[in-house]
Amino acid sequence: MSEPQGSDEAGRPPAASVRVRIGIAGRIRRLIGSRHRYPWLLPLVSFIGGWIGFAMVKRGEGFARAIALLALVGWFWLLVEPWIRQWIERRRPKMGNFVVNFVSQSLQQELLFFSLPFLIGATQRDLGQIAFTAVVALAALVSTADPIYERVVARRAVRRLLFHAYCSWLSALIVLPMVLRLPVERALPVSVIAVTAWLLLTLPMSVRSLKHGVTRAIWVAGVVALPFALWELRAQVPPAGLAVTSARITQTITDMNPGQAVREIKRTDLERGVVAFAAIRAPAGLSQDIIFEWYHNGQFERVSATIHGGNADGYRIFSRKVAFPPDAAGVWIVDVLTPQEQLLRRLRFSVDD
Repeated sequence: MSEPQGSDEAGRPPAASVRVRIGIAGRIRRLIGSRHRYPWLLPLVSFIGGWIGFAMVKRGEGFARAIALLALVGWFWLLVEPWIRQWIERRRPKMGNFVVNFVSQSLQQELLFFSLPFLIGATQRDLGQIAFTAVVALAALVSTADPIYERVVARRAVRRLLFHAYCSWLSALIVLPMVLRLPVERALPVSVIAVTAWLLLTLPMSVRSLKHGVTRAIWVAGVVALPFALWELRAQVPPAGLAVTSARITQTITDMNPGQAVREIKRTDLERGVVAFAAIRAPAGLSQDIIFEWYHNGQFERVSATIHGGNADGYRIFSRKVAFPPDAAGVWIVDVLTPQEQLLRRLRFSVDD
């Protein structure tokens, strides 16, 4: 009768297998130890990579899409991490939880710091957009501070899943348009749908981690309400991936070249019309709808246009207004928006009697 292979007479694994496991465990510990010795390295590299991507994606460089694809790998890990965690913890409870936390925290750092330059570059002097970018910066800092991350995020399953969902939504919002050439107004609903589906799929494990019925009910209600809340906040999200290279109010434009910028216009000069001009850069291959919204005394008028990405100097578009009401005096605001009302640039001019 033959003896079972893969173990010695006492039923223990062979020495070679033990050495392989010890070697792998040792390499993992060294990797984690190096991350702890140089905690600033991964965020710095990701942040620099984000700025490189931000600078190059506007020029249609393929390298920028390659950088975005690397970030997309981190996004896929965040989507499958809860099930990988369960699988590893059943086999190596202590080491598995430690390793998965390390990988997830590192990828969250990469995604957050990679996304920051795109958000900073798109943020306008708008309170909502500034607050949104500040929250992302705060989340990035939390992901780098191990004591805070361990106490605030990693210790509780619900907090960990919520932070996961936030990072996943943010990366889908910024990375997918570059990789798949999605217009911003499509990336927003796709990212909301993706994070909602992920939260629903992970709902059983998050509910099991909660001890009280009240907290479980609150969590379920929050998951249901989250997509509606994200959609209501869509105007506060900076349109990452788009950048206004120049914009002005003028009264003349020739061959898409705007005339001198004006801030004050006499009522008698309104007969010449007023032009709101903008040059907007976008990733190559991307067609993006743009809206000019003219606002005055509680009344607004919208004019839409379409840009095509890949021009380093920006795709030039303008909106000309020639019909003005009798009470045109006062301050006029022209907002350059995406179809989801994300602010690209705000222009002002005044009409004097």
